[in-house]
Amino acid sequence: MSIKPSKVGIVGAGNVGAAIANALVLLGKSTSIVLFDRNLSKAEGQAWDISDAIPLLAEMDVMPSNRYEDLADADIIVVTVGVSYRPGQSRLDPLNANAAILCSLVQELDRIAPQAIVIMVSNPVDVLTRIAMETSTRSQHLIFGSGTVLDTARLQYQLGKVLNVNKDDVHVPVIGEHGDSQFPIWSTATIGMIPLTQFPLPKDISLEQIQAELGEATRDRGSDILKRKGHTSYGVATVVTQLIDAILRDEKRMFTVSTKADPTYGLGSEVVLGLPCIIGKHGIESRLVLPGNEVEQTQLKASAKKLQDVYQSAFGKDKPCHPGLQTVA
Repeated sequence: MSIKPSKVGIVGAGNVGAAIANALVLLGKSTSIVLFDRNLSKAEGQAWDISDAIPLLAEMDVMPSNRYEDLADADIIVVTVGVSYRPGQSRLDPLNANAAILCSLVQELDRIAPQAIVIMVSNPVDVLTRIAMETSTRSQHLIFGSGTVLDTARLQYQLGKVLNVNKDDVHVPVIGEHGDSQFPIWSTATIGMIPLTQFPLPKDISLEQIQAELGEATRDRGSDILKRKGHTSYGVATVVTQLIDAILRDEKRMFTVSTKADPTYGLGSEVVLGLPCIIGKHGIESRLVLPGNEVEQTQLKASAKKLQDVYQSAFGKDKPCHPGLQTVA
């Protein structure tokens, strides 16, 4: 399936927003990109720099802007604005500052592009996706977060290297919070069509050791990068590019995005966290249920409780987007 003429808006021209725009250009995944930032000079610098690659690639338009009206008619809008978490912090720490930015932003997006699919990337992505869902007037299947898609990719790639198999044959999702309480669903992991528990392992290493080491390395990867360079951008940019491609091509691909849980999980109707969904031209086309074991079900409930506690601690019984909290994005 070929890509139809498409328009992608990216809100925030910082490290992540610029990396997403650059990835879209390099991979040729859209025909028009609007890089929005309230600092027009910053948006121009990033957009012009990225555009200098276009003469060597497929034709594409990258437009810098500080006007919400330029996001009108966008098929997809990616939200990357906000305060980044710093070394020594968790992804949950910037919540209050980023929630304040998000409130007015979502209202503007509803006004300008009510039919667009909104992909949340700003951290803490699970809680901010929940706030966007609560604030927006658009259908909830049109809003989701990048979730644990990158975490899943990290784990599957490293497990493939350990087992000496292609990463595309490794199937083990990471779910829950995009943060410290995330965890892999090892109980249903397969290598191709073979359960991981029955797959031949390298000598001198046990399955338990592989699971422990790779689980920890996956969870800590973002923080390890942050400590060394001050931010992460390229991995999540590639994730978002794949999500955009799945939407524009209507690929019906499975991703562990931030969304509200299917009632089967028993997590309530409000908490948002990384869970497997089918992504296509309508955004979230279906939410799937993973048959985890008892330990994994307990881990999922603990991750959901952590995110719910963070939300309630920050906002109490009130919704975050009350007038006193809103600022201009």
